[in-house]
Amino acid sequence: MAETLIAERAFLATMRDPDDPDMMKRNAIHTTGGAAQYGFQGALVGGVTLYGWAVPTILDAFGEEWLDRGWVFVRFRRPTYPNTQMTVRIVRGDDAPATFSVVNDQDEVCMHGDIGIGDAPFLGEFHVSPRRDADPTLEVHDALTLEGAPIGTELRTLGYRISVEEAREFGLQQEVQSPLFTGDQPLVHPSVIARHMITLLAHSYEYGRPAIHVSSHIQHIGRVEAGQDLALSGQFIDAYERGGHHYAVIDANLYGEDGRELARIRHTNIFKVAKRER
Repeated sequence: MAETLIAERAFLATMRDPDDPDMMKRNAIHTTGGAAQYGFQGALVGGVTLYGWAVPTILDAFGEEWLDRGWVFVRFRRPTYPNTQMTVRIVRGDDAPATFSVVNDQDEVCMHGDIGIGDAPFLGEFHVSPRRDADPTLEVHDALTLEGAPIGTELRTLGYRISVEEAREFGLQQEVQSPLFTGDQPLVHPSVIARHMITLLAHSYEYGRPAIHVSSHIQHIGRVEAGQDLALSGQFIDAYERGGHHYAVIDANLYGEDGRELARIRHTNIFKVAKRER
């Protein structure tokens, strides 16, 4: 099958401080010392961070329409380390969805997936949670375990707000700045939307420190404007063990202040990481 390159960009993977003591407490896998305990050669760049760096290439390929009704499936195949030169490539085949990959300077694929406009081929697999009022933050959370995984249970609804100032500041921090995310009425960056799936699970359960983002399925239904109260309602879909790691799968629906659904997302992570020898 012939493939056509439709967009490509290069960037440098960076990390503000791979030895950040606060990050060691939040998720040690994103620190040099914490990652070494699990067999990695350096701090792991976050999955949603890597995905965010790919967004300019996605918009090159599909335009603003992708923010309204585009979809993406991303899977993280190997670690990305700070100070590594990366390249994003999006290619289109004759009779298949476009695919994209993020490769490092050794030509190793770190992130790979499918992408398109319209209804995603996986859309029918999602559990749809209705919009609910946000649940308050708990002082003490139940521990998430493989044996006690709450499969089929609704998660506590996460309410959050990305102010205009916060959205604009995040847009200005990107290597490739776009007026979509830095203007007078900025949009919430797609990587910020994906990142809150991590917060959603932590809103209900205490789980692994460290944890590793494995994959995301995302269907955009409408662009997300900053400065509104958002609600993320979801369900715990599955839990399983593979290679000693314990995995969690959750689905969620993002609703805007006016009650409109803005996105459907499936998030898979390793909530208990098995230790490996380097």
